[in-house]
Amino acid sequence: MKNIDEKELKEYRYLFPVCKKWIYLNHAAVAPISIRVADAVMLYNQEALQHGYTQATHWQNRITKIRELCSQLVHCTSEEIAFVKNTSHGISLIARGLNFQPGDEIIISNIEFPANVYPWMALENQGVQIKKITSHQGELQLDNLEKMITPKTRLVSLSSVQYSNGYRLPIEKIGKVCRQNNILFFVDAIQSLGAFPINVVKDHIDFLAADAHKWLLGHEGIGLFYIRKELIKQIEPALIGWNSVQNPLDFDHIHFKLKENAERFEEGSHNGLSIYGLGAAVELLLEVGIERIAQRILDLTGMLLIELQDMGLNIHNSLNPQHRSGNIFFSIPEDNDLALLKSLERHLFEKHIYTTIRKGRMRLSPHFYNSEEEMTKTIQEMKTFFNGISKS
Repeated sequence: MKNIDEKELKEYRYLFPVCKKWIYLNHAAVAPISIRVADAVMLYNQEALQHGYTQATHWQNRITKIRELCSQLVHCTSEEIAFVKNTSHGISLIARGLNFQPGDEIIISNIEFPANVYPWMALENQGVQIKKITSHQGELQLDNLEKMITPKTRLVSLSSVQYSNGYRLPIEKIGKVCRQNNILFFVDAIQSLGAFPINVVKDHIDFLAADAHKWLLGHEGIGLFYIRKELIKQIEPALIGWNSVQNPLDFDHIHFKLKENAERFEEGSHNGLSIYGLGAAVELLLEVGIERIAQRILDLTGMLLIELQDMGLNIHNSLNPQHRSGNIFFSIPEDNDLALLKSLERHLFEKHIYTTIRKGRMRLSPHFYNSEEEMTKTIQEMKTFFNGISKS
């Protein structure tokens, strides 16, 4: 595997005009889009402006192609991909469609993002039990997973990367345990899809959801949802519309024959604008290569980790490369830690370095197009801040 060289990096950085003003280290929140994504959306707008709905067949053909691109990203068939509004939408499709019964058990972790908590919590009033894998110093105690499984365990739902500490799960190992115990496995992939490889077949994943506005480098309000083809007919669509059925454009013949692929979960008209943007984003990621992107991100975060440790800051990440992600977390070993972090965040923002604070820790999340010089500049500005604090 050839690493991204200097010439390639320069070409890819050109596609992200945000680099002209910002050192953007907040991809784990909302990422900037590329010129290609913007151009794709403008193309759709221009076609609608100049030709109206006469372009419908052309748009649908492009959406079919984008569905295929998304399937390549997770290594499934296009029949197993549906477009959703966001990750919460995808999770809710299963929470509401799997026909959970009183006494059924769902296993999540105790450090999940709310999107992977509330849809399952909503089932508790139906007698469904939610069980949580505990974490120790930010790492999930996965050895306890098999001990938690009982004959009533129906589903395990976990984030591939934890948003609050950057811990990247051994998805394949977890998926294997689930498959061996005949338990369904849902992956909230929003913190890894586009940054690290995911293979739904190899990883024994039954359901996956991720929206586009983080590591996929697309817009908010659009995402992809994967469902293993053997399970499609077992899930009752939570939403039904004209586009859920076979031959949906035959408005004169009303029937209730649902589509036999994942498109049955797309109940109405497509969000063509955002799907066009998603397609351009995924094309770019596949062009660069997800394995190369992953290595690039690990190299950049590795640079940051070394410098942050040398500065005496508290690191809240696993240092094991197998569990590292694009999210680096640190805190300040002071009593007024959070106040100092907020001051540091403001200082960096004023210097056009965009970061964020989560769970009382600063999070840095670079993507493949970020440069080594940007990492160095960020560290330099942090040292300037701390030097100023020590002198005052």
